[in-house]
Amino acid sequence: MKRFATPVITAALLMASVAASAQSASAADSARARYEQERQACMTNNTQDTLATCLRDATNAYDAARRGQLSDPGPIAMANATQRCDAFQNAQDRAECVRRIENDPASGSVSGGGVLRESVTTTVVPQ
Repeated sequence: MKRFATPVITAALLMASVAASAQSASAADSARARYEQERQACMTNNTQDTLATCLRDATNAYDAARRGQLSDPGPIAMANATQRCDAFQNAQDRAECVRRIENDPASGSVSGGGVLRESVTTTVVPQ
């Protein structure tokens, strides 16, 4: 039984290693593509920073991503955004705020001053 278990365990570890290698290659490709996009934005003066600062930040982010130190702020950012809706005292206004954050498309940019969210609600008034 021991002779059979060793090759099976070795094969399983080899497959896990290949999968991890493919995953890290994909992450490296993604990090490189993001770096190229950020660098292009720097070169076209599409940021508020100076060229040197922009390129340094893009390089630092790329290095952090390659080391696995760059995280996805998505869930934390969404929690922060919906928490800002607590400023509304009225439950309906608060619910509308959360709906805008979660469902409606956003426009704008950081260099333009922020993100704008718009929601249109049609109310029928009885006559």
